[in-house]
Amino acid sequence: MSLRFRATEDFWKNFYALSPSQKESVRAAWQIFKANPFDPRLRTHKSHKLTAL
Repeated sequence: MSLRFRATEDFWKNFYALSPSQKESVRAAWQIFKANPFDPRLRTHKSHKLTAL
């Protein structure tokens, strides 16, 4: 399965506002996510309820 992801403008704005150590954590998580979006190290969870905006 091949997935494609694209960061939004808001993501980049928030990313650049992070401290250098936080940016490194994000980069490490991104590498794990690219390899396997369901990796337990990401500590994700199911959405219980989605609401329309």
